[in-house]
Amino acid sequence: MNNKYFYSLWIASVANLDFPTKAGLSADEQKAELDAIIANAVTMNMNSIIFQVRPCSDALYKSKLFPTSEYLTGKQGAPLVDGFDPLQYMIDECHARDIELHVWLNPYRITTGATAEKPKHDVSVLCDGHPAKLHPEYTVAYADGKLYFNPGIPEVRKLIVDGIIELVEDYDIDGVHFDDYFYPYPARKEVDGVSVLCEYDDKKEYEKYGEGLSLGDWRRQNVNVLIKECYDAIKARKGNVSFGISPFAIWKNKSPECPEGSDTRGLECATELYADAIAWVKGKYVDYICPQIYWKFDTSYARFDTLLDWWCDAVEGTGVKLYVGHGVYRVEQEGWEPDEIPNQVKACIEAKNCDGSVFFGYPNIKKNAVGIIEKLAELNK
Repeated sequence: MNNKYFYSLWIASVANLDFPTKAGLSADEQKAELDAIIANAVTMNMNSIIFQVRPCSDALYKSKLFPTSEYLTGKQGAPLVDGFDPLQYMIDECHARDIELHVWLNPYRITTGATAEKPKHDVSVLCDGHPAKLHPEYTVAYADGKLYFNPGIPEVRKLIVDGIIELVEDYDIDGVHFDDYFYPYPARKEVDGVSVLCEYDDKKEYEKYGEGLSLGDWRRQNVNVLIKECYDAIKARKGNVSFGISPFAIWKNKSPECPEGSDTRGLECATELYADAIAWVKGKYVDYICPQIYWKFDTSYARFDTLLDWWCDAVEGTGVKLYVGHGVYRVEQEGWEPDEIPNQVKACIEAKNCDGSVFFGYPNIKKNAVGIIEKLAELNK
């Protein structure tokens, strides 16, 4: 990693959000889309791109462990189109322009939402050879319509670590990046007119591996152990490859029981997603943390400046870098002023212990909503 301010774009492949914009594009069409992304990054003076190469336990690269993504080819497990490897192309083209390329993975998600036509809770929709189809006992179907690998199973952890080792050994990447999906976001259902939390079915694994911990502590430990094993695996192979995570921005809300929490009122990633980002920071088994502070300066329940200051304090003295995730996807929403995101970036640049900004919502960048390209370019000359 260089010492300059880390300035980066998230490029999402899940559901064909950013790349490829639709499945089944030719190699030349894929190259054209990637070239346009890189050109925008250059225009905005970005020095990094965070490229989603495993959105759903699949691959936008050559993998022996995970099948080729349906978002790329139109059919999960189909060969790369004309042998074109989007990850290798991005590495080559980014490095030619002195831009870092970080691979973005979703460690546990296997499928996206179920529909009547595609009941994706069922491993039968997966291609032959998919690790989840080979080992359905590794999976949990949740009420959000998605199928997940179960974090409580040691063999699942090994699969995820092996997948990272494959990427680090086979590709000249600059970093490995996880986003905010660990245990699923809570889903609720109506029971006799009352909203109740849906159950995440890991009782069997908890009984087997819980070792006297509470269910919450055991789930947090499952994630913590995975994060440390990923960090150690990366550093054992290429010490210059960074490892970072982008959690939901509220660790815990401040309360009498938790005075060290942030002065916010919202979902807590440590208690509801079992993603204890402060444990990772204090344990120093991430190189950077990138909280998704997708709110405004005047959002009453989660002010941007409140969370920025809190995270700056959280990384103090740890050696872990703080990058802030900005919600560019919101810039055209009602109540968002055109300069909200630029003002956030200015606050980050001026803040103690803040080393970078990462932007989510490439479609709004692509169409230059509210002149965001020029505004972001100006801030990191």
